Amino acid sequence: MIFKYTIPMKNLFIYIILAAFIFTIGAYSQINPAEKNKAAEYLSSKGEVYFSFTVFDKARVNEISKIISIDKLTGETVFAYANTNEFSRFQELNIPFTVLPHPGDADFDLNMKDSPAEIMEWDAYPTYDAYVAMMNQFAIDYPGLCRIVNIGTTVQGRQILFAVISDSVNTPQPEPKVMYTSSMHGDETTGYVLMLRLIHTLLSSYGTNPQITSLVNNSEIWINPLHNPDGTYRSGNSTVNGAIRGNANNIDLNRNYPGTDYYGTPSLQPEIINFMNAAGQYYWRLSANFHGGTEVVNYPWDCWPRLAADDAWWIRVSRKFADTVHIYAPANYMNEYVNGITNGYAWYYVHGSRQDYQNYYRHSREVTIEISDTKLLPPAQLPSHWNYLYRSLIGYLEQAQYGINGSVKDSLTDLPVKAKVTITGFDMDSSEVYSDSLFGMYYRMLIAGSYNLTFSAPGYYSKTVQNISAVNDQATVLNVKLRPITTGISSNNEIPNEYRLYQNYPNPFNPVTNIKFQIPLLRGVDAAGGRGVLTKLSVYDLLGREVASLVKEQLAPGTYEYQWNASNYPSGIYFYRLTAGDFSEVNKMVLIK
Repeated sequence: MIFKYTIPMKNLFIYIILAAFIFTIGAYSQINPAEKNKAAEYLSSKGEVYFSFTVFDKARVNEISKIISIDKLTGETVFAYANTNEFSRFQELNIPFTVLPHPGDADFDLNMKDSPAEIMEWDAYPTYDAYVAMMNQFAIDYPGLCRIVNIGTTVQGRQILFAVISDSVNTPQPEPKVMYTSSMHGDETTGYVLMLRLIHTLLSSYGTNPQITSLVNNSEIWINPLHNPDGTYRSGNSTVNGAIRGNANNIDLNRNYPGTDYYGTPSLQPEIINFMNAAGQYYWRLSANFHGGTEVVNYPWDCWPRLAADDAWWIRVSRKFADTVHIYAPANYMNEYVNGITNGYAWYYVHGSRQDYQNYYRHSREVTIEISDTKLLPPAQLPSHWNYLYRSLIGYLEQAQYGINGSVKDSLTDLPVKAKVTITGFDMDSSEVYSDSLFGMYYRMLIAGSYNLTFSAPGYYSKTVQNISAVNDQATVLNVKLRPITTGISSNNEIPNEYRLYQNYPNPFNPVTNIKFQIPLLRGVDAAGGRGVLTKLSVYDLLGREVASLVKEQLAPGTYEYQWNASNYPSGIYFYRLTAGDFSEVNKMVLIK
């Protein structure tokens, strides 16, 4: 007897879909074994793998970017890096991939040189020791123009060095600090050599080249040629061959900063911690970080689809950089995307980038500039890339001089005030800027237009100045005096109801900081009757020694603010203590000179 069973059409459709799915999974498993083996070899030898895959949905690309380190997106083809953990997560997505030769592995002579004199032919790569020697030699050869600052060390103990260049480099001046770094991805080395050459050009051309002389006279220039030396010298200090993207822990440093779309919980690497500390200490007003793998000026944001407050200014500055390059470069150089520029998010989503960190958390202005399609560029091509780029490199730094700038000072003492400078109805996402505490100088780079600026600081009445014109590539100077809120007794409706000692402002500081506290209206303390409370405000060093007495008198109820000028004291940690009646409290402050 023959039994027949007819599958219902509805179930048949389900079976067909299921069979197709099983076939697809099987196809992937048949396609990928060789690629998986290649990936395993790279992960074992280098700690990271470089690969490509195809994704047709841009939204999915942005989600995948949270798992691995996307390098670039060309059409529907994604090029990416991953360390062992990241690659394991990527494989869970069941996306076919192709392992690519690692960009840091060269099959040509890298012309490695181990002395500064040989490197200055500019068609070679330095050994690590030659790099350190060359940086120190700049300061020796130009002691009045250059000093070297080591902001910290890497995982493997290599130095993160900045050359600082100014016409009076050992004396602070009322001028903006500007900053370049390169090669935070260790296998992207074009900018490494070009930054060394830029340092040399700024120093050797000072006094003879009017444009460079003006730039050095009117700004403090910080240049870090190699942010990730562990990645660049993965194979040892004598060669850049075998360089990798990540640091010694195989972490992509340009994905390791606190995020702006969400903070996240990154395991911050030493290179990132050192840079964040330096950024907080020096307040670089304008900056850029240099990369390789494509050729484009990438402006904010990387993580948000919404445009930056200064989007029009960003486009203009990026356009000027690329257009200047186009005059001196071949027709096929920096000509993709929007003819050499792109909004970061419009290209692809990135969380934890240095660019976004600087703009959001440090109120700076930073772009990411990709300067060579080839990451580890043959050294013979380095001089040509310099010729394409050096005019734009200098011109970009000049932008810090333009827009609206000036000083903010106390109207009574004429001392500098650290103030927030906000443009009414314009600023958002931390685009406001701050004046510095040493000179009270602020620098607000802007697209041409008319703006209303509001200046505010703790202990001062805010002030708004209306209809101030900004002109492209010119400076409008606006100096402002802020009136302090009267120190002493508050108005009746502002008399405090509790003791309070505020954190000093600014902190860290150099050399002046403000300490604010309040005395409440309590039994036996009466402003109208002239009775107060014995109040003492003192400053102590780490050994507990009193180094300054700011207040020692009877104070009536009210809010008070005093300044401590630490010009005659060394950098370090200090404590300030408020004692009033039976109230006592201590806070810590940091003096950084």
